[in-house]
Amino acid sequence: MQPIIWQALKWPATEYCTLQDHAQGMLANGRINGVYEQQPFSVHYAIEITADWRVSSFHIRQEGIHYTELKLTSDLHGHWFDKDNNHIAAFDHCIDIDISLTPFTNTLPIKRESFEEGESKVLDMLYISLPAFELQKVQQRYTRLGRHEYLYENIVTDFSAHIPFDHQDIVQDYPGLFKRIYY
Repeated sequence: MQPIIWQALKWPATEYCTLQDHAQGMLANGRINGVYEQQPFSVHYAIEITADWRVSSFHIRQEGIHYTELKLTSDLHGHWFDKDNNHIAAFDHCIDIDISLTPFTNTLPIKRESFEEGESKVLDMLYISLPAFELQKVQQRYTRLGRHEYLYENIVTDFSAHIPFDHQDIVQDYPGLFKRIYY
């Protein structure tokens, strides 16, 4: 697959993302460089994804002024474990992850779930707010509006967006937040 480059629209940042075949599934790699709330950042993420689009692990590393690293693994049934294999009960039932600085992770539930047109699903998500590395469990609703468009709704904050996807069901743009500039 060709690399994808997204441009952030509310803060200066770009993301370079690749999706490659890997062992029993795929590996998504992204590098996001920019400035958020007047702080420069460089974040790299690697997400291991099974053939049925479940996240088996993710590793996020921030370099630069503040070095921070996070690696969690999943048993693929909604249980998450830290680098020392300690179970993190706060994220039970979360199959998908949502990394705040990238539109890519909105692709995960769309590829994993099967949606009929007009159908809505509320999903528990492990949300990672970057560059602060704050983790929380949130509920998000996805509604399929058309062949390549979904309504995203964050149940907690009432934020919503109509997100167009490409022919491979990868996020095209995220209106008001990200615009794809290459792929």
